[in-house]
Amino acid sequence: MGLSTVDPSMLDYADGIGLNEWQILRYVRLPNAYPAIFAGVKFAFILINSIAILTAYIGSGGLGELIFQGLVAFNNEKILAGAIPAILIAIAFDIIFTRIERKLTPHYRK
Repeated sequence: MGLSTVDPSMLDYADGIGLNEWQILRYVRLPNAYPAIFAGVKFAFILINSIAILTAYIGSGGLGELIFQGLVAFNNEKILAGAIPAILIAIAFDIIFTRIERKLTPHYRK
């Protein structure tokens, strides 16, 4: 995905108008690869957030500790006190990276 899936006709066109390899990378390949790149970055941040929650299982604390304490004690308030901020963090990361992607990706520009 990403850089290797750019339409070959676009690369031929860029070569035909005299762009060198660095210019093709900057103006053709990267802008067309941004959606795949940002999908990977978003997934990585969501995964990081999830792993941060799960590390409470080994005693690292954080929001995951509230969730696990709530699960052990059957306390829904503690579960929600840990889960809701974790969900909001994941949503915030998604919104931030979506806005960055829209600014950088050519077909989102208006």
